[in-house]
Amino acid sequence: MTRPVFSEALSCLASAICLSFIVSLLLVGLFLRLSKKLRVYALPGERQCHSGSIPTGGGTGLIAAVALISLLLPLCPFGEVDMAASQPWLHWVLPGAVLLSMIGWLDDRRPVSPLLRFIVQLAVSFGLIALLRGAGLDWSWMQFLVGGIMVVWLMNLYNFMDGSHGMAGFEGLFVSTVFAVLAWQAGNVPLAAMAGIVAAACAGFLPWNFPAPKIFMGDAGSVPVGFMLGALILIGGMTSSLPLPLAVLALSVFLVDSSLTLSRRVIRGERWYTPHAQHIYQRLIAQGWSHSRVLGAYQALNLVVVVPAIVLAEKLPAQAWLITGVVLSVMTAGWLVASSRLEMRS
Repeated sequence: MTRPVFSEALSCLASAICLSFIVSLLLVGLFLRLSKKLRVYALPGERQCHSGSIPTGGGTGLIAAVALISLLLPLCPFGEVDMAASQPWLHWVLPGAVLLSMIGWLDDRRPVSPLLRFIVQLAVSFGLIALLRGAGLDWSWMQFLVGGIMVVWLMNLYNFMDGSHGMAGFEGLFVSTVFAVLAWQAGNVPLAAMAGIVAAACAGFLPWNFPAPKIFMGDAGSVPVGFMLGALILIGGMTSSLPLPLAVLALSVFLVDSSLTLSRRVIRGERWYTPHAQHIYQRLIAQGWSHSRVLGAYQALNLVVVVPAIVLAEKLPAQAWLITGVVLSVMTAGWLVASSRLEMRS
C-alpha cells in the first residue's frame, strides 16, 4: 500500500470508527424510547444484579450501528487483496449478527424457545466456518467441529457475563480494541476496521448503561457481540493477522469466570443452563460491592495482567501459548480463592 493510499485508508478507518460511535449512541437512545413504549423491561430475578425494572434490548442499536457502518467498508481504499478477507464479514457475519440480535430482541420481550436460539447459533457459527473453509481456511473436519462449538460457547459466555452495569460494554470495547491494534500491526487494515467499528459501537452503548443504567444490552446485544468477536478471531486466524493465543489472552477474564462457573455448576449436579447468580462478579455484588467497583476490578485485571501478557507474547511468539497458559492458570487460581472466600462469607 503506497503512502497516499495508506493515508486515505487511515482516514477512512478513523471516520468509520467515529461514525460507529455516533450511530451507536443515537440508535441505543432510540431503542431506549422504543423499549419503554413497548414495555420491554429486565425484571429482577435470579440472574439479575439490579432492583426494579429497567429497559432492555439496547444492544439492538449497537448491532445495527456495526452493520450500517460496516457496509461502508468497500468504499475505503484498502486494496482488492485486503478487502477480499472482509467478504465473510460483510456476507455472513453481519447478517448472522443481525439475525441473532432480532431473536434476542424477541427473547427480551417474551421468552423464545431455547432450542430455536441454539439452532440459530449453531447455524451461524458452522456456516461461518464453512464459508471460511471455502475462502482458504485450512481446517480439518475435527477443527471445523471444535471451532463451531467454540464460537457458540463464546456467544453464550458473553451473554452469561452480561449481568452488571457496564460489564459487557467495557469488555467488548477492550477486546475489540486489542483485536484492532493487533490487526493494524499485522498490516490487515480491513480487519482492524471491523474490530474498530465493534469497539466504537460498544463505546457508544456505554453512556446509556454506565454508571447508572438507563437500558441494558440484553440478549439482543450480548449474543451477537460474542459472535462477532468469534468471527474476528476466525478471520484473523485465516489471514494470519490475529494469533489465537493473543486472542485467548484478550478474552481471558470472561473465559475464566464463565467457564469455571459453568464447570462448578455441572460438577455439583445443578441445572447449569438455568438462570443463576454464581459468577464471581454477581457474588461480589451480592456481598455489597458496587457495580462500579466490580467493573473496576475486572478491567484492572485486563490492564495490569492481560495487556502486559499480550505485549510479552507478541514479542516472544514461540512462547505465546506458554504465556497464555500461565495467565489462565493464575486467573484460575485467583478464581478458586475468590470463590472459596465468597462461600465462607455467604
